[in-house]
Amino acid sequence: MPARRPTTRRPVKTRSTALEAPPLQAQVRTLANGLEVLVREDREHPLVSVQLWVKAGSLHEGEWTGAGLAHCLEHMLFKGTWKRSAAEISQHIQQLGGYVNAYTTFNRTVYYIDGLAAHAEDYLEILADMARHSKLDAADLEKEQEVIRREMAMYDDDPGSVVQDLLQSTAFRQHPLRQPVIGHRAVFDQVRQPDLAAFHRRQYVPNNCFVVITGAIDPQDALAAVERQFGEWQRAPYETPRPPAEPAQRGLREARRNFATELTRVMLGWQVPGEGHEDKPALDVLAFLLGAGRSSRFYQELREKRGIAHWVWAGTWGAQECGLFAAEAECDPKDEAACRDALLQVVEQMRRRGPAAAELAKAVRATVGGQLRSLSTTKGQAASLGHGWLAAGSLEHARHYLEAVRALTPARIREVAQRHLTPTGLTAAIVGPEVETAGASAAAAIGGGDVERHVLPNGLTLLVRENPRLPLVSIRAGFLAGVPAETEANAGVTLLSAGLLLKGTRKRPAARIAAELENLGGSLHCSADAHRYVLGADVMRGDESLAVELLADLARQATLPAAGLAEVKKRQLAGLQEELEDPLTVALRRARREIFAGLPFARTALGSEKSIRAVQVADCRAMLQASLTGANGVISIDGDVRAADIRRLVQAHFGKLPRGSRRPVHLPVATVKKAAGKPGRWRQSLDKEQAVLVIGFRTPGLHDPATQALTLIDEACSDMGSRLFNRLREELGLAYYVGAQHFGALGAGAFYFYIGTDAAKLDLARDEMLRQIADLARRGLSAAEINRAKTAWKSSWLRAQQGNAARADALGWNELNGLGHDHFQKLPGLIDAVSAADIRAAAKTWFGKDKAFLVEVVPEPAA
Repeated sequence: MPARRPTTRRPVKTRSTALEAPPLQAQVRTLANGLEVLVREDREHPLVSVQLWVKAGSLHEGEWTGAGLAHCLEHMLFKGTWKRSAAEISQHIQQLGGYVNAYTTFNRTVYYIDGLAAHAEDYLEILADMARHSKLDAADLEKEQEVIRREMAMYDDDPGSVVQDLLQSTAFRQHPLRQPVIGHRAVFDQVRQPDLAAFHRRQYVPNNCFVVITGAIDPQDALAAVERQFGEWQRAPYETPRPPAEPAQRGLREARRNFATELTRVMLGWQVPGEGHEDKPALDVLAFLLGAGRSSRFYQELREKRGIAHWVWAGTWGAQECGLFAAEAECDPKDEAACRDALLQVVEQMRRRGPAAAELAKAVRATVGGQLRSLSTTKGQAASLGHGWLAAGSLEHARHYLEAVRALTPARIREVAQRHLTPTGLTAAIVGPEVETAGASAAAAIGGGDVERHVLPNGLTLLVRENPRLPLVSIRAGFLAGVPAETEANAGVTLLSAGLLLKGTRKRPAARIAAELENLGGSLHCSADAHRYVLGADVMRGDESLAVELLADLARQATLPAAGLAEVKKRQLAGLQEELEDPLTVALRRARREIFAGLPFARTALGSEKSIRAVQVADCRAMLQASLTGANGVISIDGDVRAADIRRLVQAHFGKLPRGSRRPVHLPVATVKKAAGKPGRWRQSLDKEQAVLVIGFRTPGLHDPATQALTLIDEACSDMGSRLFNRLREELGLAYYVGAQHFGALGAGAFYFYIGTDAAKLDLARDEMLRQIADLARRGLSAAEINRAKTAWKSSWLRAQQGNAARADALGWNELNGLGHDHFQKLPGLIDAVSAADIRAAAKTWFGKDKAFLVEVVPEPAA
């Protein structure tokens, strides 16, 4: 009996409690033309997924960024090749038992056919034919563009798509992720066949693509098939546009868009690192914890506990280098603010405490499970391989990702949330019924507020607006002075003396003045314009006492050193010289001198070289002593303060200013009668290549009721949609730039039309400008022009209220010039009330041809 052979005990297989991704083993080869091929054999079913990955998406459109070229080309590759018609492509694939589709995203376009493994090479041949030999017919493009326009319309009808695009375009300022993959309709409509063909040539080359094949195929047979079908595709240069660096976000961004729906979408987003960053696994799990499923924190808090949201979600997406983390809720319009606050509160809780261990374990298991389930199909395996190859050039990408997910701890989740989901990095996008109106109303309310007005015993007016929105305070002290208070001999003395204030006081040297507020994160301003001195400070809450004391010290105790005056003069002369280098400024200044001849406003705040050099310290002291008085000034403060505290503070420091007297806010009648300007034509040469024409007219001052009509004419004639721009630049090609400018001063005003042109075209430009002005004087503005101007003005008005500093300045200036501190808030009503007849009357009154002051600045004649 033969001896028994020794038995070998096989190790007992035990089931691991950890979910692990099976290694995605695959064959990799690079063809001579640079095409990379990934093949994975999986004979679980007699199926195959054949995918062509083109490393070109919406981020790679270059000068056509925002046109949707990549997406459009994806459509066009199905419209026929030189071998097959569009119908034959789909019919042939169907006959072979295949299913074909494609998608375009930020960094790739992927074409795939899922079907029977026996036809793998047939599928490869069809994809190669589409990629290499697409006809890209112009007529087909026009038809397909209509299809894509309908797709755009479908997106525009979906509030989810609209809010996502709005969030991306607001969160990113430079990176192409701010553009929708499908493109903007206005840019897309400009795409023509040569543009699409050029993009195809630039990007659809073998060395910018790779093929992925998974399924019941022999790897060597599959590689040989790819060589046969793609091997003759010629390697070529391709473009890889480098996205511009996205600047770090330093504060809240918000955008709103009205949408015809019964519900409101609130979407909050934060810029985060992209697919290749080590924080990506933690960010994905963080999104799951916050917004995936019924047990997520958003669902439990907003829907179950508070009942303010119908639907919640969180997720991440983006490109290799950067992306977005988003939190979204759908709610009734009345619950918009509550939903937004609740989302932020839940995020803040996660930032402070992180998830519970059991909560994280559940999220990790769900994330890993989802990844594993995607590998159950040949298509899912191909997608996983392709994603890893695109992101990291590695077959191990998916495994390493899941290892990173399994290694996450509550502390790691908290750390990532604290690093990326910051209050200063927040962007909010709101889509719903009348949300833009709500936003505009809110902005107006911010700009208005309740202003407390007090007059101190010395006549100084104090305006205080309590605004606790941010812990910031802005202070402005304005005193009437400027060109109405100057003469030809001392022109520019207001601006000179304002700069001289910073050169030292009896208790502070110049260096201390420069650093005192800056060391606290604040800033100090001493300047002047054509009408006033402006002393100002912008500080954080708690530093306003120091700021007020410092401003009062400058106003009352400045030493005005002679050496300091020399430095200030040097800067002011340099500013004057800079003006003389710009042809448009030269022309505007000459027109101003002629229009206001005999009046103070013939001069500017800078003065002249002669007057600047002549000013002495005594002149500066005299102007300051006459101007920095209680009756001649207004202090306006906007920010996180209490009005009662500010009253005591300002009284303690500025109450010591002498009362003095108030300068007039209208030019004396006797002065106006001295106006000597006569309409005419002037020409001067400058060593520049361009010619500039300014056509100016004398108009009333800023207190005149016609000011609002002139403001709208200015608005209507100054943008790229204006009649001047369209006619002189777009139609006739006469202008480098063209526009208008309204100058409203105390007691006088001017209106300028201007154009920069080729010297050879100056006569044509002048004749056409005069024709356009004559038409404006005869007929005024059209209804469309008026509506556009009013809308543009309203936008500018709202923007001008942003920040404490802007509001403090507006309050102080309007009180100082006699219109009243609430004038700025009355302006929308005044502008809305302007009629077409008002505009026509203003234009007819002030823009007559016989009232024109023409100034031409031309290149110096050749030697």
